[in-house]
Amino acid sequence: MENLNYPPEKLFNPSIQNKPNYDHIILWMLANNDTCKWSNFSEKPIEIPVGTLSRHLDQLKSKGLVQKISRGHYKISIEGKKEFNALSSSKKKKRILNHPPKIILRSGRNYDDWILWMVYNNNFCKRLDFLGEPLSINQSSLSKNLNLLIEKGYLI
Repeated sequence: MENLNYPPEKLFNPSIQNKPNYDHIILWMLANNDTCKWSNFSEKPIEIPVGTLSRHLDQLKSKGLVQKISRGHYKISIEGKKEFNALSSSKKKKRILNHPPKIILRSGRNYDDWILWMVYNNNFCKRLDFLGEPLSINQSSLSKNLNLLIEKGYLI
């Protein structure tokens, strides 16, 4: 039996007034697992109805967010990860960020280390996350270090 990560129950089983966001559920599954089979979405615990699953997967594939590897097997694209992050961040009222420990921040202005630490430990970051406390990286240093990390292929 495969070991899959499933989304929190409140995502696929919201309150009575709200309908589940099937795009978010599908992207969550694909972002948190290497690949998923059709049955992973249509069987317990998620149980997306077959017609709904077909419609949403087709829409996500046509937008380039999901890639079909083989019959019944899917994986998320880079664009899909961006969309997943956007959907995930809009659901929360306030993001709680993990910041580097004070010992790392006091060791000098190693902005590239700080940036990589933040992105790795938070999955994604917004530019604003680096400008505020406790990092307080100024605009020009932030731009310079972000561009260098992107050129080296460490960040997207």
